Amino acid sequence: MKTIAIFNNKGGVGKTTFCGNLAAHIAMQNSKRVLVLDLDPQANMTHYMLGAEMAGEVVAPYYDRSITKAYNTIVDVFKPYELGESRIDTDISAIQCERYGADLIAGNPFLAAYEDILSKKWNELSSPDSVSGLRITNWVTSLLRSVDKKYDYTFIDLSPSLGAINRTALLASDYFLAPMSCDIFSLIGIANIHQWINNWVQYYNERRQTFAASKPDVWQTIGHDIQEIVKINSGFVGYTLQSYISRKDAQGNKRTTHSYQRIIDNIQPEILSKLGDYRAHGISDDNLNLGEIPHMFGILALSQFVGAPIISLNSSDGMAGSQYTQARSYINAFEQIMERFLENIGEGRDDVA
Repeated sequence: MKTIAIFNNKGGVGKTTFCGNLAAHIAMQNSKRVLVLDLDPQANMTHYMLGAEMAGEVVAPYYDRSITKAYNTIVDVFKPYELGESRIDTDISAIQCERYGADLIAGNPFLAAYEDILSKKWNELSSPDSVSGLRITNWVTSLLRSVDKKYDYTFIDLSPSLGAINRTALLASDYFLAPMSCDIFSLIGIANIHQWINNWVQYYNERRQTFAASKPDVWQTIGHDIQEIVKINSGFVGYTLQSYISRKDAQGNKRTTHSYQRIIDNIQPEILSKLGDYRAHGISDDNLNLGEIPHMFGILALSQFVGAPIISLNSSDGMAGSQYTQARSYINAFEQIMERFLENIGEGRDDVA
């Protein structure tokens, strides 16, 4: 199984929409077993994949104990920890999302309460005998290894935070990609990611090695749930760019807006400067640019409302007229992005067909 985090230290860049549609394309176009893990405390991915009504039903029991719980969410993994154990419960059920062809481990707003706990456990790594610090820091690693044989890909949707939850997610990931928008704040976000990853990767590797050397017997017992070597600092597989709304000339060609174009011209150099050293092996400069996401106007809102990826929308969802043309434009663009993404993780179209 390959694990890919969708991440940028900037909100509003389309991370959730991109993650959901990429998961659907990989699952439905390539007949792959796909899991989506919603680790954003806002749980937007859960709403996107389930629709607002079902998403509400999933989280309602966590607010009202009188409601019988029918589904697991991500916070259920912490039950053993809440009872005083230094482990998580990996036996939680994903929700099948037929219209995506993928499974979902649902998010939960109460995940935000674990940010401070995970930060504390991270700090405990400074102690050479902190079993709890190492195991809880690797909670995502432990969860994903429990389903390693069940799925071909896991996609993790993350918040824009540079906090403890996202650190544990990236620690468990093989790759990450960064959706971008045409604004200066996306460039600032990339610079922040570079400094943040540098700060914690070396620290983790040193603390993990110290623990294994000082507690070899304990390491033999828990090592299968621990990330031995951080992969994410050589796992950057590219970025996407949200299209900006522009006018067209008499021939129907997109007219360049100078202010946007200046930002676009700076994105590739900034990516190479800040994240180029993190790229996965063999990816060229040009291939880091996965492609441009077309502006979808009302179709995106429809997709979110009905809880279906754009590739699955049909007339029963309310599709009509020119919306089919818009959807086809999006699907065509996404096919190209998907193919470049697969190439960048070492799986070309022939490998996944």
